[in-house]
Amino acid sequence: MKFTKQKFGGIRPIINGTPALGVVGGFNLDRSKVTFPVGAIIPGGSLAQYDEQTRLVTVLKAARVKAINGTDAKIVTLDTDFIPACFVPGDKVLKTVSGTFSAAPSITKIEDGAGGYVITLSATISGLAVGDALFQVIESGSDAVLPVDAPQGLTLNAETVGTLVRQFETGVDVTTDSKGYMFYKRRIPPIPTQFISGITLKTNPNILFTDSY
Repeated sequence: MKFTKQKFGGIRPIINGTPALGVVGGFNLDRSKVTFPVGAIIPGGSLAQYDEQTRLVTVLKAARVKAINGTDAKIVTLDTDFIPACFVPGDKVLKTVSGTFSAAPSITKIEDGAGGYVITLSATISGLAVGDALFQVIESGSDAVLPVDAPQGLTLNAETVGTLVRQFETGVDVTTDSKGYMFYKRRIPPIPTQFISGITLKTNPNILFTDSY
């Protein structure tokens, strides 16, 4: 008996219910600290921090390591099977956020094709392993820090797979209350451990997580 294989595209739910839409209308993507190219897709479930006064939302760029080149550890493949990645060359990334900004490796090259989403770093990251998370860092004084320090929630999908970054203003929907439902941590961009407390977002316990697939 002969079989044929067919691959079907699609998306996976990032939460096991319907969260409340907490930040909607009049809030735009802040690109002053985090660069997003026009046409990029911000994945749903990205960690977000907003400012009521400026009406701007800062989104953390993060991804998991899928593979590391066996001969050059600066070449890293990121897991983007269901989660779009929106890094750009020049972004600085770290596994553990510490040290000076100047010492943090930067992305020198991005290849997004048949071989996967592959980034080349300016320097190796000590101890980096498959399954680890990489987070974009920005400069504060001379330190490398995350662009968010007290995130209130997670982004929701404005389009099918996320939020499309537009040429000028980009509206961003953020939930600040998962209404008792739980976000699948394995299906959304990784969140730094300092922002997780048990099954909740440390800076907003109304956001719940599950490790279930």
